[in-house]
Amino acid sequence: MSDSQPKPGKWISRRAFLAGAAVGGAGVWAAGVMPRWMLAKDPHRPPKLYEYFVDNYWFDSAKMYDDRINPPLKGRQRVDIAIIGGGFAGLSTAYNLARRLPGQRIVLIEGARCGYGASGRNGGFADVGQPGVSFVYDAQGPEAARAYYDATRLGLQQIRTFVDDYGVDCELELTGSTMLAAEESHIDQLVEEKARFDQMGIRNDLMDRAELRRKLHSDRFFGGLYDPNHAIVNPAKLARGMKDVVETLGVEVSERSKVLRMDPGSTVRLVTEFAEVFADKVVIALNGYAPQFGLFKNRLLPVNIYASATEPLSEAQLQSIGWAGREGLWDTRSDFMYLRLSADNRIVFGEGGMIPYDGSPSSGNYQPILDAMQRSLLVTFPQLEGVRFTHNWGGTIGVTRDGMPSVGTLGDADNIFHAVAFNGEGVVMTQLAGRIVAERIAGEDTPLVHLAMVDKQMPYIGPELVRNLGAAVYRQLDLWH
Repeated sequence: MSDSQPKPGKWISRRAFLAGAAVGGAGVWAAGVMPRWMLAKDPHRPPKLYEYFVDNYWFDSAKMYDDRINPPLKGRQRVDIAIIGGGFAGLSTAYNLARRLPGQRIVLIEGARCGYGASGRNGGFADVGQPGVSFVYDAQGPEAARAYYDATRLGLQQIRTFVDDYGVDCELELTGSTMLAAEESHIDQLVEEKARFDQMGIRNDLMDRAELRRKLHSDRFFGGLYDPNHAIVNPAKLARGMKDVVETLGVEVSERSKVLRMDPGSTVRLVTEFAEVFADKVVIALNGYAPQFGLFKNRLLPVNIYASATEPLSEAQLQSIGWAGREGLWDTRSDFMYLRLSADNRIVFGEGGMIPYDGSPSSGNYQPILDAMQRSLLVTFPQLEGVRFTHNWGGTIGVTRDGMPSVGTLGDADNIFHAVAFNGEGVVMTQLAGRIVAERIAGEDTPLVHLAMVDKQMPYIGPELVRNLGAAVYRQLDLWH
């Protein structure tokens, strides 16, 4: 995959943006020769805290603010498997391990509460094939890419299992999604993308401007490519439902238990604020928070992504914008926008992102990007002028230079496993990654443990100083809004 402009036929928009963001600061190096304004304090940036106020529609709809929080882990503990991180990757790992190894003591350790990070704050796009299908296509050809795409369907099937078998109400809708050409020249790229899917034997439907206009009442776009295999979901409800499921299977879930230290060895020692844990095996499921924990600092880039939600649309407003299929939407601009409808007919949308200046996470409320997002929504649907925006939030994702997730092991003892780097497409991929980690821990040799993301080293993204200076330049040059 190119590190700069997307080649014809590559994923563009959010996928290309996220991969490009990983190396976006590489052109800026010498702090000593930079003008002071490049390093000036951003008045919109809050103080560096662990995290702060999250005005998240998904949290509200899942009643997460009022939901019970499990007590922290306390005292000296001996466990078979410890999972660090209570997002989708950690919860999926716990679910799959509990089913395979029911006699073992499995403890999931979450620093805040399950679903609090990117898993509860994303757009709720349950996309199959992503991230990574383009990388596999280019490296190994269409047959391998099809196998990779089909493997990710198992991740979506696992979500359906939570819904069907365990009664998890996460507002799952099998709507498909549409990539929207924001410029006329992007139509050729959609045509080539469809040809790639044709080579893989996967149905995608190409729409010209007139056909798209009949489905979506917006003059902003020049065509679209529809994939019927995708879905949308309420991510916070899914995360909280998964927590309930793994607890019924015997997994001990400790919330408010931030891991402060990890000492590798034949037995891994973890130190939390209130406990000391000795584990035979450990799983790192921290995604964009992993660099804060001291892992993958020059290979996994934290990127802050922002989102908003409108008030519920009236029937007249819904009629005015079309969108009867309720599919997920995302466009091909470099500062992409994604949009989807919630169960109560709000538009939940996000746009762009930014490299954090100091690697710290961001809960949202970065006003320049939020203002730009809301203006952009009204460019897409000017008929919604005057709509009220009820929620603004953000979160930190983990991005790699090649756009591939990473599942593998760390340490000389091969007893520390990780599942990270979901590149803004983690709703489905985390479900699959958790299954792969569980299969490896259980010693199962299946086709999944040989997928391209397994034991593949994340490419180098340069020192943190370079990336931080690059982010400062981007901010000053107004490239993010």
